[in-house]
Amino acid sequence: MEPITGPPGVAGVDRAAAVVLVAVGLGFGLPIPIVLDHLRRTGELPVTPFGFRAYSGPFEALGVPAFTALLGAFAAVCAVDVAAGFLTWRGDRRGPRLAAVATVPGAALGLGFALPFYLASIPIRSGLLLLGRRR
Repeated sequence: MEPITGPPGVAGVDRAAAVVLVAVGLGFGLPIPIVLDHLRRTGELPVTPFGFRAYSGPFEALGVPAFTALLGAFAAVCAVDVAAGFLTWRGDRRGPRLAAVATVPGAALGLGFALPFYLASIPIRSGLLLLGRRR
């Protein structure tokens, strides 16, 4: 089996940042429709296999309509993260710029939904993207 590589000239740190962006974007974005459907049907957030409620955080106190809108906004941020990851993997410099644009709203929404792993990914991907830019 041949190793997975990006286009010629794409640095390893850029590829690593791309993997982080895509993995985190998909990992947090894909469950959102399921969570919203469960919330709509039952009026409460689903419990994860780890024993805590999905996307539970300070935003819950805002009520279902506001929570739903904010979770939709977070889904959009996750989609931007995935797009930024694919662009970065291809060596397109718009990818890191797109990731930078998504960082502030992603951090605010990550805090509001109490998503520590999402929040931990922000300095990791940002650091990798900055290292890639220096080359």
